[in-house]
Amino acid sequence: MDGISCASSVIAVIQLTGSIAKICGCYIHEIKDARDDIITLQRTVAGLEGILEELARLLQGPGGMKLSTSSSLVNNISDCLSHLKALEQKIDLGRGKRMMKRLGIRALKWPLERTEVGRILNDLERYKSSFTLSLQVDQTVLLTSVAQNIDQIDQYLILDKLPIACGAEFDSYMDQHEDVCLPGTRTELLHRITEWAGSPQDKCIFWLNGKAGTGKSTICRTVAKYFREASLLGASYFFKRGEGDRGNATKFFPTIAQQLMIRIPELKPGGLKALKDEPDLGGKSLKEQFDRLLLQPLLSLDSTKGQVITTVIVIDALDECENDKDVRVILQLLPQLRVSTAIRVLIFLTSRDEMPITLGFLGAGDHREVFALHEIPEAVTEHDISLFLEDRFSKIRETRNVSKDWPGDDKIQTLVMMSVPLFISAATVCRFLEDPKWDPEQRLAELLKDQAKYATKMEKTYLPVLRRLLEHQDNDESEQLLQQFQDIVGITILLAVPLSVNALSQLLRTRRGVISNLLSSFQSVLNIPENQNMPVRLLHSSFRDFLVNSRSKFRLDEQHTHKIITQYCLTTMRGGLKRNICGLSSYSTQRREIDAQSIQSHLPEELQYACRYWVHHLAQCKNPCSEMDDALTFLQKHFLHWIEAICVLGLASEVVGIINLLQSALNRDENHKLSEFLHDAKRFFS
Repeated sequence: MDGISCASSVIAVIQLTGSIAKICGCYIHEIKDARDDIITLQRTVAGLEGILEELARLLQGPGGMKLSTSSSLVNNISDCLSHLKALEQKIDLGRGKRMMKRLGIRALKWPLERTEVGRILNDLERYKSSFTLSLQVDQTVLLTSVAQNIDQIDQYLILDKLPIACGAEFDSYMDQHEDVCLPGTRTELLHRITEWAGSPQDKCIFWLNGKAGTGKSTICRTVAKYFREASLLGASYFFKRGEGDRGNATKFFPTIAQQLMIRIPELKPGGLKALKDEPDLGGKSLKEQFDRLLLQPLLSLDSTKGQVITTVIVIDALDECENDKDVRVILQLLPQLRVSTAIRVLIFLTSRDEMPITLGFLGAGDHREVFALHEIPEAVTEHDISLFLEDRFSKIRETRNVSKDWPGDDKIQTLVMMSVPLFISAATVCRFLEDPKWDPEQRLAELLKDQAKYATKMEKTYLPVLRRLLEHQDNDESEQLLQQFQDIVGITILLAVPLSVNALSQLLRTRRGVISNLLSSFQSVLNIPENQNMPVRLLHSSFRDFLVNSRSKFRLDEQHTHKIITQYCLTTMRGGLKRNICGLSSYSTQRREIDAQSIQSHLPEELQYACRYWVHHLAQCKNPCSEMDDALTFLQKHFLHWIEAICVLGLASEVVGIINLLQSALNRDENHKLSEFLHDAKRFFS
């Protein structure tokens, strides 16, 4: 019998005990003989009823199906029901009243002998004891379960306090459509990586390096997918410059630690203890975060129990971490994980081969295996890019009205040679041809026509896309479009986090139509959603790198653009910030009590961006003297309004860091009046 059926039987017994208790009450009022026996029986039945009511509540509750002890009392409940039915028949008051009418009041007699009452009382006490014991056991089970649930909730609440970089984990929502390696490509490299993970060796780090656009991130996603399917993926972090928290190391170790604690529960006690002891651990130095959240929990595990398990931490594009010093610290700390004996921790890492990475590895000793993508024979890369292009062109032929033999082996080979060794070149060409507004055959012909005049692979990749903007335009129109390109595309790719077309329109004080029309020409290098409330994202960082370093007319003056963005941010905050911005009824209102819709309504996307990142842009201006003056004027009037907005957004922990960044930018002009203001402001907020 299941918990529900058992509860129904208990309810039937409860109804019967209630009936018997009432009958006993009537006998007590009508006769004096055997009064003590009747009262004792009534009390025993009432006590049994109380126990059964409590038992029924447990069985009918949310945990009733799990109460094995109470649910197993089937025989006892059935026997009890039979005994009570027999008792009810013997003392049936209806029969007694009929006799009383015929023979008179004195004819009503208590139908049970004292010895019989004694046996009934013994049976009822036995049932009562059985039910009471069952109730106590299951109440203990429930209380234990509740305590466990509360403990689990408490653990999740503690873990939830860790500052996490949203979107940094493999297969996150924002990156869910990113490619993995096409089957049949990168086979030797992927085999080497899986061999490294499976061999018992001391090289705890596999460093895959290569130039921009050589396919490192695609390989990294493929590796992460393989390790996840093999139940080896412990944690992952995909750095991405220009994507907010993913562009720095502030939340790197907390993000990794949270994933490891979820996937390896044995690590949770040590990590939770660290967070209980130091709730603000996420704001401490990288070394302290690493020691308390990763190293110490690993070292606390007993390596003598069971088989040593292997877990892999996958880190992509470490070179896109904005702070070179943080990169060096990370690379000096990670090799320390090899000392763990209970869990074998491996790190798969990709990056460009740049000086901060090389310097960071100086202290890693001989604990890393290095593989450079340029070591792959060119013939292998040609083969892989050829497979990639053939696959993409087959999909274009399926969806577009082009001939079945297009583009032909010769043109495929030309594109291969144009791209090698840059997979990003081949991918950009495909996106360029896939634009539904243009004929792919015509676009390919135009693309191949002028390749000889481009000097570098990046020019061959991006200049055809850029020059398409100026086709069939006279000089004046070209100048105007180039200025729009700088003002819109240039700003878009240098934002700290991506913004939607609607937010860009408000931030840049430019009509949405103007922004949409211009961006539509860059579908092959930007991810432009149809929904204008979704962010416009850079498809690959090499496009930003190319524009910043280009010698063409499309060159982007990075520092000047940051200066313009700073001005836009200050203007947006001046127009949007005010006291009690959400119109709260009380100044004691907790942040969690503020409706999310109200926050979005009073602090729209562009205002949120300006509040959080205006100093980020100011700090990257070349000579920010005028911006410092503007910042002082702004803060003198709106400092408290800005602090309020930051707190409403749940970013209060970032205020001191923002002020520190502004102070570091001021070091070029320590006598500026803003320096004194910031010193007082930081003291006030601390």
